[in-house]
Amino acid sequence: MDTAKILIVGSESVEKEIKNIFSSSLNNFKIIDVCRSGNDAIRKINSLSPDVVVADYMLTDMTGFEIAGKIEELNICPAIVLTSNQSQSDFIDDLKKDSINIFCITRPLHNLVLTHTVELAVKLSHKFYSIQKQVHSLENKLEERKNVDIARGILMKKFNLDEAQAYRNLQKKAMDSGRTINEIAKTIIKMFEFIDNK
Repeated sequence: MDTAKILIVGSESVEKEIKNIFSSSLNNFKIIDVCRSGNDAIRKINSLSPDVVVADYMLTDMTGFEIAGKIEELNICPAIVLTSNQSQSDFIDDLKKDSINIFCITRPLHNLVLTHTVELAVKLSHKFYSIQKQVHSLENKLEERKNVDIARGILMKKFNLDEAQAYRNLQKKAMDSGRTINEIAKTIIKMFEFIDNK
C-alpha cells in the first residue's frame, strides 16, 4: 500500500495517542495535519485531500457523528470515528447504514485495530472510487451511443440515408467541426426537435 495520508481531528490527547500508534507501526502512514475542530477539518479536507480522517467523537464544535456525515457528503475520503462508549457507537452505526466510508472504533485504542482499520478504509475507498469512475465512464459511453443512435435515426428518416451513410455523415460532421460525435448527435437531436415542434 502507498503511504496513507491521515488527517487527525481531536484533542491533544487523541493526537498523542494516534501518533504513538502510528510511530510504532511499520505501515506507511503519514499524518498530514491535526485539527482541533470539525469546521477546521472540513476546510482542510478540501485542500489537503487526505486518504482517511481519524476523528474523535467529542470535538469543540460538532460531534464525530456530524463530521463523518459532512465528510460523506464531500465524497473525498473515509472517516474513522473514535468513540468512548456504546451510545456514541450506536449513533455512528445509524450513519454507517447508508455508507461504506464510515468506520467506528471504541477507545481505548488498540494498535492493531487502528492500523488495520486505516488500511481497510483506504483500500476500500480506493476500490470504491475506481469502480465509481468506471461506472461513470460506462454511463457516458452508453449516453453517447444512445444519442448517436437517435441522431442516426433522424438522419436516416429525414434524408433517406441508410444506416452506414447516416453514421458516416455524423463522423464527417464531427471531424470537420473538431467536435465529438456525441456533441454533433446532441445538436442534431435538438435541432430537429425544434424544427418538428414548430
